Amino acid sequence: MARQPDGQDDAFAAWARDHAVPLPDCSSPSYRAAMAPILSMIGKARVVALGEPGHGAHEPLAFRNCLFRALVEQGGFTAIAIESGISESRRLHDYAAGGPGDIRRLLPGGLTWGFGRYPENGELIDWIRRYNADRGAGRKIGFYGFDMSGGEASGLWRNAAGTLRDGLAYLERAAPDRSLAARQAITPLVDRFSHDGHAALAPRDRTRLRRAIAGLIGFFDRHRAALIAASTRADYDWARNSMIAARQLEALFGAVPPEAPGATLSPNLYRADAVRDAAMAENVRWVLDREGPAGRVLVFAHNGHVVNAPLRGGIWSVYAQAPKAMGQHLRAALGKDLLIVAASSAASPPADMPDAQPPGSLDAALSAAGRGDFILDLRTARTAPRVSSWLARDRTIRANFTTEMLMAPASAFDAVVVFDRLSPVVRIVTAP
Repeated sequence: MARQPDGQDDAFAAWARDHAVPLPDCSSPSYRAAMAPILSMIGKARVVALGEPGHGAHEPLAFRNCLFRALVEQGGFTAIAIESGISESRRLHDYAAGGPGDIRRLLPGGLTWGFGRYPENGELIDWIRRYNADRGAGRKIGFYGFDMSGGEASGLWRNAAGTLRDGLAYLERAAPDRSLAARQAITPLVDRFSHDGHAALAPRDRTRLRRAIAGLIGFFDRHRAALIAASTRADYDWARNSMIAARQLEALFGAVPPEAPGATLSPNLYRADAVRDAAMAENVRWVLDREGPAGRVLVFAHNGHVVNAPLRGGIWSVYAQAPKAMGQHLRAALGKDLLIVAASSAASPPADMPDAQPPGSLDAALSAAGRGDFILDLRTARTAPRVSSWLARDRTIRANFTTEMLMAPASAFDAVVVFDRLSPVVRIVTAP
């Protein structure tokens, strides 16, 4: 529920109008110059976490692509990571680096949650591939997913077993004899590795599964040098991370209450959301580690994941406790090396919902600034007491186009990008 206006909404809207930085037209010849103020805002941050108000709108995806192009060409960024399964993204990572394949065939399996049907994602990966080809033998720009693996429309993680199969297949190639006992310990449970399969396991088999996954990760760590010598460093890194992804999923399955399968919200489901966001943060840190000390990464996900605030308000009010978001984990780990940019729009999204947002909401106040598409650095409000006071109070921001999240903008994010209008993506029709 939105907070009522408190008399300072107009002051904030006026301040936003004066400090708004227009978003550039990426098709314009002056695109690079127009990006300069935004790059200055980002500064030396190693990770930029860019949010979107919900999945399926064109404008946030198009801006993401535009921003990443500038971050690479003018800011020295080395990778992008999006809210999609980390293990599945290996095939797209390799394709973007110049590997074989047809992007139209790789997208459906390389991106989870149906994001392979968004043409903007294919355009992003193709741009990275072209950029990498032009650099020859130079450093390649990386593409990653960072979400938990196995996600699909049902919300039951029916593809989760792919994490185990990827790790086991690697060990069978790189250390077939030495890894045999570790592989045999988990093989009978692989086909039951999903939300429903895990729920049906007897307690002793759940313990057996958890110990077998830990044993496999331990095998990777003990035999690291030999495994890399028998394969490649990249193959080792991705295979070991598949086992980490399996460990994350096993923890998630254990956190989902029996009464809340799929997308149904219930009071204790907050535990599963907390596990997922902690896993996302762990995966982002893995991406940053892979990119090395000079690596800089753009992270793109729903506002509810990138913010430095717990998930509360709107449909999540049913939760017994507000779960910790990925952005909170990343802020604790990265400090000033992290810049969080949320996204807002008070106009009609790709759903049947009125334009107007409740008075007192962040969306309504930003819309009142009347500057079209722009980005606003909230950190500069610290010198404006009335504005900083307004930002320090709980405000709502639209989420998923049909609900809202509650947070204090001053601490939840560093900047906000505002879209005057939102339109639905034109989805790619895939063959049955």
